[in-house]
Formats: sequence, structure tokens, C-alpha cells
Amino acid sequence: MKRLWLGAIVAAALAAAPASASARSVDVTVMTFNIASAVETGNDLAPIADEIGAWSPDVVGLQELDRSWSRSDSLDQPAELASLLGMHWSFEANLDCASQDLDGDGFCQYGTAILSRYAFRSSATRRYRLPRPAGDEPRGLAQVGITVRGRRLQVFNTHLSVYPAARREQVRYILRVLAGIHGPFVLLGDLNARPNALEIRWLRARLTDVAQLAHVRRPTVGGTRIDYVFASRGIRVLSARVPPASARRVSDHRPLIARLRLG
Repeated sequence: MKRLWLGAIVAAALAAAPASASARSVDVTVMTFNIASAVETGNDLAPIADEIGAWSPDVVGLQELDRSWSRSDSLDQPAELASLLGMHWSFEANLDCASQDLDGDGFCQYGTAILSRYAFRSSATRRYRLPRPAGDEPRGLAQVGITVRGRRLQVFNTHLSVYPAARREQVRYILRVLAGIHGPFVLLGDLNARPNALEIRWLRARLTDVAQLAHVRRPTVGGTRIDYVFASRGIRVLSARVPPASARRVSDHRPLIARLRLG
């Protein structure tokens, strides 16, 4: 009888262990940064990598990157940055720029990228084409999944239209996508909209604008903030900041960095 009693205790302890492990919270640092195709650095990616690496992010959503475009020395910018930072990378091509490329090799892409210290889960990788009016630049929404020390996180990255009407249609589409996501996620990107814009208020009604919650006042471009990190409900915002301008200007944007807690 004693052995049965001890066995029941051991079995209960073993059964509880995975639940206890999964209940542990983990912290993750995310960043969004529009690098403007490295125009400000004369196509030198090292200063941009230094700016990113200075904050030790786990995940970075980047906008305005070139791949094999003569205007940026035909570099594969996402691959080069990932190599400099020792991170995994995923690229979404929004524009086929072969007709504007002087290389003549038939391959030229422009779009957004996600860098991560954690491997991507192939089953969670998606690409969405966002609605746009005729003549407007193509826009997309990229989705990847990562596992951060046992915790799953979905990461979305985008760069929205400069036109308010198109942007609102794009945000409506993004909200429909996000409504079907189970578990924690973040939305990173250059949304080309001021914090008081209607479409930003729509996003805030469903998600947490981490910079607003952390009272970040510093602009990310010009005199305002148009770059965002949104977190799903249940993710705790530990901090958020826009760093001051670095000694060497690396982009017309500044990064937005957030420290988040999952679980």
C-alpha cells in the first residue's frame, strides 16, 4: 500500500512538471527599424548592423531593404545584415525591381525582412499581399513563428502605404489576419501613420501600442513617430525606447526597441 501511495506522488509530480515549465515567463527584446536601403551610409551595412546590435534584440522587423539592386551595390541586404549579426533571416519581396536594375541579371527585389536569434518554424511562415489602389507601391505582411526558450511567439512585419485611404484598407486586412492567430504575437513595422491616426486607433483597440504604454515621446522619423511595435493582449511590456540619434546617421528613421515578457 505504501508503494502505491509513493508511486502516486511521483506520478503526480511528473505530470505537473511540464505544466510548471510551460508556465515560466520569458523575456524577449524586439525592434522595428526602417533602414532606407542603406542610402544614408552609402550602402555600407556595418554601421546599420552596429546600430541594431547595440541593443541586442532577439527579433528585428526591418523595412526598405534591397536584394541585388544596382542602386545599393547589388548587395543582398537582409542576408548581409543577418551574417553580420549572427541571426536567422526571412525576406518578403514586395516589389520586383528587375526593370529598374542596371545589373541586367533579371533578379532584383525590394521589401521587408525579419531577423531572429531563434530559428523560424517553417509551419508558421506566411506571406500576405495587402490591398492597394492602382498605381500604389505593393505592400505585404510577413509572418514567422519562433520559439523563445520554450515559449512560442508569432512575429508580423509590415510597411504600409503613405496614402491614408489605402492604409486603412491595409489595417482592416491585417486585423482580420490577426483575429485568427492563437497565442502571443507582435506586429512590427513602419506604418506611415501618426499616433493619432484613425487606423492606429483601430490597432490600439485590439493590441497594445508598446511605445504609448511606455510613454515614449521621441520621434522615429522627422518630428513624429510612425514606426510601431504592437503586442497581443497578455504580453507584458517591460520597457520601450527610441534611442537618441547616433553619432553617424544610418537611416532617416530611428529604431524602436521594446522589452516584452511572454507568459
